[in-house]
Amino acid sequence: MDKYFFDMQKAFAEDEAYYEQAVLDAAQQILQKPTVKMVFVTGGSCAGKTPTTERLAHYLAEHGRKTELISLDDFYRNPEDVIKYNDDGTPDFECPESLDLEYLHECFSALCEGRTAYMPKFDFKKRRRNDVLEPMSLEEEELCIVEGLHALNPEVCGGYIPAEKTFKVYLHTETDEYDEPRLLRRIVRDYYKRNASAEETIDMWDNVEEGTRKYIVPFKDNADIVINTYIAYERYVMRDDALRMLAEVPENSPSKAIADKLIAMIEPLPSFSKEMVSDTSFMREFLTKRIG
Repeated sequence: MDKYFFDMQKAFAEDEAYYEQAVLDAAQQILQKPTVKMVFVTGGSCAGKTPTTERLAHYLAEHGRKTELISLDDFYRNPEDVIKYNDDGTPDFECPESLDLEYLHECFSALCEGRTAYMPKFDFKKRRRNDVLEPMSLEEEELCIVEGLHALNPEVCGGYIPAEKTFKVYLHTETDEYDEPRLLRRIVRDYYKRNASAEETIDMWDNVEEGTRKYIVPFKDNADIVINTYIAYERYVMRDDALRMLAEVPENSPSKAIADKLIAMIEPLPSFSKEMVSDTSFMREFLTKRIG
């Protein structure tokens, strides 16, 4: 703790150093495998898939390998095309079958074979794909990075692509300091970026984690590299926002017990300004934009 009170920016950079080195290691491993055309990145909700994908693309570009970025979310089926349902009759959007796997295979095969793929784009406001498909192709030295919850599932990255053309990255958050860093990240992120209350986020967390246990964790051993994205200072910079959001959970809410547990965990912590987090930091994904 004391290190933060001497040179906070230096201490923050030291906290992120392990993560940055791990991403750099992944980039170096990919660079050593010129046959790789598709890098798959997965992890549970708020494990940091998007910022890690962007960071990885940056490091690869520095060494001359251009990248295209693909989100598996764009391959979601339209609501009327859903083929799997939960026990209560609602569409199952957590399972791999929520993706249009047949068309996904068609696109990824085309990219690996040097052909043009016509990529979909899912509009989350309309809850359906756009009508216009965007052409994408890879140059000889170019590769694409695919991020999403099911990226390491064999249904997505399996036998239809030669193994030597793939590289797999698994993200997790591991710390002895408290149970699940991803929940706190998601509460703050979703409040600002998805207009969701802490109550709503906590209420859906069990379902989110059930999907993680069923569809993500079993494929961890398929990864070429595993990266721990937990950053030691993150609780301190999220503390004030999280406390305010958690305090809004009503007393009679089923989410109140978890909210109180989180409050008890972070309330005794010192408060560090979000302004101390650099604009290029991994943690910017889970915080508001810097003011000014």
